[in-house]
This record gives sequence, structure tokens and C-alpha cells, in this order.
Amino acid sequence: MGDILKKETLPKQIYQILRADILSQEIPCGTKLTLQSLKERFGVSHTPIREALTHLVDDGLVVGLSNVGISVITLNDQDIREIFRLDYELERIATEMILEQNRMEAFAGVLQANAEECEEVLKQGDIRRWGELSDQFHLAFYEHAGNSRLNLAASKLRAQTTLLYNLYRIEEGEHRRIQDHHNAICRAFQKGEIPEGIEELRRHLREDRDQILCLYQKVNS
Repeated sequence: MGDILKKETLPKQIYQILRADILSQEIPCGTKLTLQSLKERFGVSHTPIREALTHLVDDGLVVGLSNVGISVITLNDQDIREIFRLDYELERIATEMILEQNRMEAFAGVLQANAEECEEVLKQGDIRRWGELSDQFHLAFYEHAGNSRLNLAASKLRAQTTLLYNLYRIEEGEHRRIQDHHNAICRAFQKGEIPEGIEELRRHLREDRDQILCLYQKVNS
């Protein structure tokens, strides 16, 4: 039974490894992944690899599933603008849904706990962990919105957003700026100042967009 369960989870394990490698840019954007190379890496047949790749296609992290393989996505300046615009719109909609369902108090509590943990890891200089918590801050909007379809759409979008942050690594001082925005959003929601919190969210994502666009232009100039 143990061997059967292990085999059944192979596609998931391969998917999680490849997804983490793409998001961290251990596997860079534009990299071609052939079925043969992945078969050699993981020591398995094509079947679990194909299944794992199908999930990555669904995530929007790779394109072109075929008998040959796939390529990790590349993102241009227009992609960056579209991703951050949609990030804002979906989180604004999620906030409205949270309000409609009277979940704002619980939601604000989750954001507060996240902000406090983020402050601690920033003091420790653990930027990797801070990045994970920063993602969780934004994903909390969808988790509390109570809409499975919104959550599904946001999960795919957030994967591309995380890829952008890892592809164009922000300078050290920018982590403090981002955290200050998160803290301000949290305070506004805790006080019931929802329009102010949404406006702070807009400023936060706009500044992140502009910072990443600037880094993109430097890399591609």
C-alpha cells in the first residue's frame, strides 16, 4: 500500500518541485523543459511528468505542452502592467465580498498576525521567509472572500506575481516599504476604514509595479 500511495503522489511531488524551481528562478524564464530531460532528472516515466506539466500549464507558469516538452513563461512590460492591475482589482473585489459576509474583523485579525510575524522575520533578516509571508498576506484576501472561483483565478495570478518578484529582485530597502504598506492596509481595515485600506492597497501595488517595471527596463535596455 505504501508503494502504491507513493506512486500516486509522484505527479504532485514533481509538480511541486518544478513549481518551486520556476518561482525561485532556479529554472529561469524561457527555459525549455523536455520530457526526456525531466525523465532523467526524476528517474520516472513520462506519465507522471506529463501530469505535473499539465498542472504547471494550468498555473500559467509554462506554455506549450507537447510530445517534446514545454517552456517556462517569459513576461514583458505589458504583462507586468496587466498582472498588477488585475492583482488590485481582484483584491478589491475580495474585500467587498469579505464585507458582504461580515468577515472583516476576522480577516483584519489574520492580516495583523501576518504583519507581526513579518516584522519579526525582517528584524532577523530572513528575506526568504518574509517573501513567503508577504504572499500569504495577499492570498488571505481570497481565502476570506468565500468564493472558490475567485480563489482559483487569484491562485494562478499570484503565481505569476511571485515569479515577477523573484525575477526582478527588489533592493533590500524596498522590503521595508512594502511592509509599511501592508501595515497601513491592516490598520485601516482594523479601524473599519475600508475605502482608505483599499486606496492603500492600490498605492502599494502601483509602487511595486513601477519598481519592477524600472528593474525590467534596466535589465532589457
